[in-house]
Amino acid sequence: MRRFLATTLGQIVAIIASSMLATTLLLMALVYLQNMQAGAPWPWASAHRIVSLVDLLQGVPQDKLRKVTLLASAQRPNMQVTVQDGFVACEGSSSEAFVLGVALRSELPHLTGLSVHACGDADLASNIQVLVPIGRHVLEVRTGTLGYHPFRFGSPAFGAALFLFVSVVAMSLWAIWRVIHPLRRLSEKVEQFARDASPAPITEEGPSEIRSVARAFNSMQDRITGLIEARTRMLAAVSHDLRTPLTRMRLQLELPQGIDRQKLRRNIDEMQAMVSSALAFLGGARDSEAREWIDLDALLATLCDEYEATGASIAYEGPGHIRLLCQPNAIQRALGNLIDNAIDHGSMVEVRAWLDAEAIVVEVADDGPGIPEQRLQEVLEPFVRLDSSRRQRNGSIGLGLAIVDETAKAHGGRLVLANRETGGLLARMILPGQPSPASQ
Repeated sequence: MRRFLATTLGQIVAIIASSMLATTLLLMALVYLQNMQAGAPWPWASAHRIVSLVDLLQGVPQDKLRKVTLLASAQRPNMQVTVQDGFVACEGSSSEAFVLGVALRSELPHLTGLSVHACGDADLASNIQVLVPIGRHVLEVRTGTLGYHPFRFGSPAFGAALFLFVSVVAMSLWAIWRVIHPLRRLSEKVEQFARDASPAPITEEGPSEIRSVARAFNSMQDRITGLIEARTRMLAAVSHDLRTPLTRMRLQLELPQGIDRQKLRRNIDEMQAMVSSALAFLGGARDSEAREWIDLDALLATLCDEYEATGASIAYEGPGHIRLLCQPNAIQRALGNLIDNAIDHGSMVEVRAWLDAEAIVVEVADDGPGIPEQRLQEVLEPFVRLDSSRRQRNGSIGLGLAIVDETAKAHGGRLVLANRETGGLLARMILPGQPSPASQ
């Protein structure tokens, strides 16, 4: 029982059962009190007749009391009235006798010695005895039940309360099951996810809050599964690509003429570039970077000048001024990856930027071999290479376009790849334009 009460179902059931029990007991008490109060007039009919009789007899001479009493008995068939010098009081008691005695004493406060008893006779017409002293005589009034039926547990009121209790508890249990069942399935899926990183998604059912939790869990599960898969692919790709520079370094160490420091440094730089690229993709640095207003046109012009200074054939065309609210380092890294990719596969690179309605468009075009149409979307996935056997630039593990695509999505934009009609690849990054602070 303690284990059951420790569960959500047990606690909710305990709360509902306790509240329903308290409500039922309160309802029974109210019905009882109402029955007592609503039945308050029930002793007053008999009490009024007895009080009237006492008032009448108090003004009658003692020798005529019996005659008047006989006349009063004839006029009150439901009451037996006699006057004697003394009577034996009954020894019984009942709630009706008690309530009638209270009523008579309140109406006849000046009388001492008034008493009401329950005789316990089988004859219901005379099971209550009222003794009233009148002078040297005693007036005995025998009357039956006063029409009062005390509240009993088998009464219809209790039956109605019990039906209410049972029906509400049954409906509450059904409603609780409707809530607990999705939560239990969610708990099972969480435990399954702890053992298996790719379980089936949870069915969104139950109340809106439970559906929202299930939807959030499915989304979290997809993100975690994607992250695990990406890390697995990253480890596989980095482990594969690190073998080449490590092999070259081992061969250089075994050469009899000694170590070529320049080649060793290039191999180390290549390995460092691979690791840095992987960490930049999986480390989440872009998420923590603050957004700032930059001049995208100036940034592109600077990048193209730096590449041209290294001997690359590159040209830039822009409007002269483009305001963009972004994460500067992430945007610069993405644009650098696009230009690096174009330079690596082509001999001539053209960069253009312009404002199109409410969007900012940046195009990077090369004259290389392009990408097969059926693989234009595939190359946006991390660690994907079109031909792993062909030459790759130092430090490349297939993350360049994936980083650009993720950066564009993080800024509310997208990356579109297309083959040029004249040959080569056209990479278009479309970013949403925002009004600058000066124009607001």
